[in-house]
Amino acid sequence: MPYPYTRPQIHAFVQAPKIVRENTRFAVSKRGERGAGFDVNLDLLDGPFVDLRYLGKAGELSQPPTYESALILGGHRVCGVGHNFVGRQNLRAKQRIPAGWHQNRCDPNLPTTHVEYNRHEPLPTFTPTDFDDFIRKCATLWAIDLQAPEVLV
Repeated sequence: MPYPYTRPQIHAFVQAPKIVRENTRFAVSKRGERGAGFDVNLDLLDGPFVDLRYLGKAGELSQPPTYESALILGGHRVCGVGHNFVGRQNLRAKQRIPAGWHQNRCDPNLPTTHVEYNRHEPLPTFTPTDFDDFIRKCATLWAIDLQAPEVLV
């Protein structure tokens, strides 16, 4: 079954203002002794209903490079933020993955071997100080209004 959204639609949904789904509360939960994570459904502020989720995790709360987040559209990751200590080459897609913080831009319409299936774009000014800051910076990057209290974690 083909992916239901075109590349321009995916881009429009990522850029469109989003809010936490009505009757849902944004919450970060503990995972293990040192980790944490969240998973929340989203709605477009002005637009059709689409299946959107914002999720993330911290492998270790005191270590920002262990943080990851993703924006899921229709069950497929279309954006993600992560960190690599060392840049590397993805031989399958013939693509360089930069060192430091980067944003993944994914197009589920393409074969996994296509260069544009999962692009890694550097985020040179993205420097989260803690998990709360990371969550908020990713939300800003993807136009999400968390409608959350001042302290999330």
